[in-house]
Amino acid sequence: MKTRYLAGTIAAALLCVSGGSAIAQNADGDGIWQVGEFTCRDLLMRGGEERDFVLVFMHGFISGKKGEMTFDTEALTEATDAAIDSCIGNPDQPLLAAFEAARS
Repeated sequence: MKTRYLAGTIAAALLCVSGGSAIAQNADGDGIWQVGEFTCRDLLMRGGEERDFVLVFMHGFISGKKGEMTFDTEALTEATDAAIDSCIGNPDQPLLAAFEAARS
């Protein structure tokens, strides 16, 4: 079975990228982002660990909203690809909307 506990994975992912201080910078530079205001363009302008951090956060956020305690890595990979494709086609859309559609 290709499922894991979500909390452990998110904790591990956060530990892996905890050194990326640039991740936390928003337009105001205060390090506080509103999930609903983060756009696809914000994701697409990031690379490497910054992008990975955002992707892990968004999957965790959606999984938390759905009350999911396990996840399928293949399904999440497909959802990530779908969300990024959606973002490329419409960079001004909210990233949350792209992830909600990809995870529905």
